[in-house]
Amino acid sequence: MFIYTVKPGDSISSIANQLGVSTRRIIRLNELGQRDRLTPGLHLLLPARDRYMAQPYQVRAGDTLAQIARRVGVSDQLLRAWLSQREVEALQAGTTLYVPKPVPQKRTIEVNAYLLPEGSASDANVVREIQNLTYLSIFSYQARADGSLEPQRDEQALRAARQLGIQPLMTMTNFDGNTFNTELAHTILSNASLRGRLLNNAMETARSKGFSGLNIDFEHLRPGDRQLYNQFVREAAAALRSQRMSVSIALGPKTQDMPTASWMGAFDYRALGEAVDFLMLMTYEWGWVGGPPMAVAPIDQVRAVLNYATSQMDSRKILMGMALYGYDWTLPWRPGERASGLSCEAAMELAIERESEVLWDTRAASPYFHYTDGERRQHVVWFEDALSVAAKFSLVESYNLRGLSYWVLPNSFAQNWYLLDDVFDVRRGQPVPTPQPGASAQGRRRRRR
Repeated sequence: MFIYTVKPGDSISSIANQLGVSTRRIIRLNELGQRDRLTPGLHLLLPARDRYMAQPYQVRAGDTLAQIARRVGVSDQLLRAWLSQREVEALQAGTTLYVPKPVPQKRTIEVNAYLLPEGSASDANVVREIQNLTYLSIFSYQARADGSLEPQRDEQALRAARQLGIQPLMTMTNFDGNTFNTELAHTILSNASLRGRLLNNAMETARSKGFSGLNIDFEHLRPGDRQLYNQFVREAAAALRSQRMSVSIALGPKTQDMPTASWMGAFDYRALGEAVDFLMLMTYEWGWVGGPPMAVAPIDQVRAVLNYATSQMDSRKILMGMALYGYDWTLPWRPGERASGLSCEAAMELAIERESEVLWDTRAASPYFHYTDGERRQHVVWFEDALSVAAKFSLVESYNLRGLSYWVLPNSFAQNWYLLDDVFDVRRGQPVPTPQPGASAQGRRRRRR
């Protein structure tokens, strides 16, 4: 597959005629509506005999399109289709382009996705539609101050995962329903008896429901709880491995170790990397619901985090975080205002509906667009698309990572899953045994609303 950048005047049918592909295939790969309208700058995934990721290329003095195509190993025609009209018409020395990166051989990686289960058949449908996962992390079993866990209605998702040979992971958090609770985490971490009770309850639930491992996602910890958290993760690893289950953690992004820093000071990359089987590095949320408009996962920031993380731990333990969503901000943004979240597909549909040109931020390797709503308010939307995903996929190779971890299902993003399948082989586990009758009462209770 390769990526086509929509030019002014393009439609689905004109692209199909120009490149000799079916309109039905274009619509399917990009989950577009049936209408023929598009908008300039939109990145579409199209079928091709060869496979491509994306890589940065800095234009040299005197470069022509044909010279660049030869240097990166693609045809002039493919490169012209890949780039936007703006880029083709203005090849300036020093400008960075994201160009095709041929993939001669598929690499085998592991892929995780977090799911917010609804407790209905829709959970199973989401898992079956994607299929190409190593792990499915159920978010989340919330730790309580007495060492018990808030249960989840995840039976439908677990059943689908088992049928497909996907390893389900039980995500345990200090989330209290509103926020990651700093004091709740401290209460648990500072009491050895309480830590043991929580881990025993987690293992009992994991065994009864057929989970293959425990994923710990404790956030917003006191910096002073750093050693206590290290100890907790080590205790969890020892307990889980004795039951032949994996232990992993979700780990927030940072570029240096500042043990006294709020939020991230508690996370000792080196110690935690040694303790776990693998980890999900949360390389997203620079642009977030309560912050100013910017890319959700700017690639320059992602690289900076990976540079530090791979200096502290084995890169083959890292699943790099990937976002399945974007944000829509009202402008001008003021502190305290909140953005609206939307799926990547919804963002593309919105750009088409509003006839907004999709722009590309080279430093962030991320798409964005502006539009005016019915009340004449200005908006900016940052999201992920086929090109930003293709650029991040290249980081898996360059940093020799274990794989990828997605936040969060059921957000829809067909481009990502088709491209993932095209350029990687995803390792699948053996089918997980169905849990035996007699699961604990805690595992059977309905989640509190």
